[in-house]
Amino acid sequence: MKVLQRAVADWLDGQLANSQGLSSYQIGQIDNRLKLDACNAFDIQLPSGGRLIGNTMLRVRCIDGAAWGINIPVKVALQATYYVAARPLSAGKEIQPGDLVAQQGDLSVLPGSVILDPAQAVGRTLNSAVASGGVLRAEMLRAATVIQQNQRVKVLFRDGDIEVSNEGTALQSAAEGQIVRVRVGNNQIVQGIARGNGTVEITP
Repeated sequence: MKVLQRAVADWLDGQLANSQGLSSYQIGQIDNRLKLDACNAFDIQLPSGGRLIGNTMLRVRCIDGAAWGINIPVKVALQATYYVAARPLSAGKEIQPGDLVAQQGDLSVLPGSVILDPAQAVGRTLNSAVASGGVLRAEMLRAATVIQQNQRVKVLFRDGDIEVSNEGTALQSAAEGQIVRVRVGNNQIVQGIARGNGTVEITP
């Protein structure tokens, strides 16, 4: 059993080596009543869709010397910096650096989409209000609108080294990276990707 636990610990050390923060773990007890044949090599995996944080389970299979597989419970804690609202923030507000304040805590007890980097939030718009000290999550934010409906925009046609620019009228509002339709020339409708400078980029 000690060999098995050592193998699980080594696997966890490798998986958590590059974690954002200070990680620690506890490996659950393996039932001593289990009679497992000696094994020379193990395959250790998270279940499909599993996250290596909080209370989870690892699937361990012997792949050399025997043919068995067991589930081993583990508890992973990750102390890291995350960001909360520095003050009450209203829905529709564009997040500024001063709206965020850093906190230290265990990510295993927080939503998986909590903001770990201010760049994930600054410049984005809140979908709903957040109380002072409230945890900010990625799904609460949307990219800021960079093109407004009926706005005159610059349209860039790019094909390899060839670049042709034109002007048109946006038929809808769009955030950066979204597809937007534009009327150009003699009522021709084209669509491209909205960029942060109010330009619409069209590529083949």
